[in-house]
Amino acid sequence: MNTELIDKTNILLGIKGYYTNLDEKTISNKLVIERYHQLYKIEQAFRISKYDLKTHPVFHFKEEPIRLHLLICFMALAVSKYVEIKTNHSIQVFLSECKKITDARILNKINNKIILIRVPISDQVSTLMQKLKLPPH
Repeated sequence: MNTELIDKTNILLGIKGYYTNLDEKTISNKLVIERYHQLYKIEQAFRISKYDLKTHPVFHFKEEPIRLHLLICFMALAVSKYVEIKTNHSIQVFLSECKKITDARILNKINNKIILIRVPISDQVSTLMQKLKLPPH
């Protein structure tokens, strides 16, 4: 056994290093560590957006579609975070409540007019709409 390597490993146990391309004049060591600890929030947000917003990877080969896909994913993330902040509900709760709003269009064959029937909006959806300052429908 390499006892020298074992001793070195034991000394370094519990020590964590942070690497950045910014120098200490630009950002303090403390701030680098704080930002690193907030990284999980970004990772969590993208996990949420991939699942809840159905923003799964799309295979593009040209730069413009790749940029557009990233823009759409980022905008979906920004809107979902706005909704969560304003409503104090997760995006999952918001989407599941909104999916309960359904419309039915019936064609009257006698006069050829379309009749629109909407399920009444629940109190919870009304509250969410008020918090987002959306007009009632």
